[in-house]
Amino acid sequence: MSRTRVFFFATLLLAFALRLINLNGRPIWYDEAFAVLYAEKSFAAMWYGTVTPINGAAADVHPLFFYSLLHFWMKGVGESAFAVRFLSVAFGAATLAVMYRLARVLFETRVARAVALMLALAPWHIAYSQEARMYAQLGFFSALALLAFVQYERTRQPRWWWLLVFAGAATVYSHNLGVSNFAALGLWVLARTFATRDFVLFKSVARAGVAIVVLWSPWLLLVPSQLSKIEQAYWVTRPDMISLIQTLLTFTVGFDNARLPGALLPFALFAVVLLATVLTVQFLRQARRIPSAQFVFVLALLPLVLLFVISQWRPLYIPRALMPSFLMLVIAVAWALTRLPGRVTRSLGIGLVALVGASLFFYYPYSEFPRPPFSKAQAYLDALAAEGGIVVHDNKLSFFPMHYYARERAEAFVADPRGAGSDTLALPTQQALGLYAAPLDAAVDGHARVWF
Repeated sequence: MSRTRVFFFATLLLAFALRLINLNGRPIWYDEAFAVLYAEKSFAAMWYGTVTPINGAAADVHPLFFYSLLHFWMKGVGESAFAVRFLSVAFGAATLAVMYRLARVLFETRVARAVALMLALAPWHIAYSQEARMYAQLGFFSALALLAFVQYERTRQPRWWWLLVFAGAATVYSHNLGVSNFAALGLWVLARTFATRDFVLFKSVARAGVAIVVLWSPWLLLVPSQLSKIEQAYWVTRPDMISLIQTLLTFTVGFDNARLPGALLPFALFAVVLLATVLTVQFLRQARRIPSAQFVFVLALLPLVLLFVISQWRPLYIPRALMPSFLMLVIAVAWALTRLPGRVTRSLGIGLVALVGASLFFYYPYSEFPRPPFSKAQAYLDALAAEGGIVVHDNKLSFFPMHYYARERAEAFVADPRGAGSDTLALPTQQALGLYAAPLDAAVDGHARVWF
């Protein structure tokens, strides 16, 4: 076996191992508990709980592709934390393989190796590869679609065109905001067509775009009502420049749903500034003359910019939905670093690995909001709660994880303030789940003892 293959499989094994650490021990949090409890239901129930209109908007904001996959996955492997998260582990590890291939097609093996190693160690990607949500799946299909596009551009083989259509449709069915990735790709193709006069490629890609839209159309008709749900009552706010800095921090060494320790923050900010400087310098010096580098920079940055600009009108800016941009940013950073003198590249690499190691050391045992040790709380309440008592939660964020861990115990949760940013669980979704918010007096009625 060649040294290149040995490196690839060793890196893939490293990525797989890092995504298994404490997989069963990390607390299930609200989003994951919701995904598991929702995916238990039939497709008809999930459809009702998602698309049923209430106050002129859809009940929920996500497509059902991931929940449907998780439904069948759980039927085969069970519903332990390890089992439900392993689907994302598989998507995360598979994404590394796709990204390695994409980097080799675009550039040389040296860049592909850097991409594989960086993605294997990336805390943000590890986090979403360990979560029972749709974001690792989103990353995999978006990367597969871009690989198919690049291969079709070079070979014009029909199989790559069909893969582009399939992976493209799977991307937008994974998350509605995955469409920003294809908006950026479409603008890239349009610009390249004017530069190269390659109208044959433009027509082929346009047909692929139409095919993706046709496949997506059954759900696309529902997207406006889901956007109205976000506008009416959801936690997403209008982003500002601080939001962009926070996004770059999470891409580098941070996480969406955990707070970086204060001691790491200065080093993380320095890393963001340093990498941004390297990317800017290398783009101005070299990338403008290299179409493959231009492609990577556009697909890394343009979806983020589009979402940021659109969110000034209708807030949709969700960093984790930018997983496709993050993956292309990994290629951009790998390409930029490998263009530096070897000694500088090694020094920067050692520094980044040290920072990433410190971040992962903090990440794996993290047990603060929104991931407090719900299973331990469940055991504590089991020891306290007397027969006939009820546990009442003041919000759904603690109820859903506790219900996942202890479904037999009498529990209830108080509804979120109507119209507030936390008011995301619509009545049709509650009906589909069979779990209802209740006023406090109704929740405690008839119980001799209450734990609040």
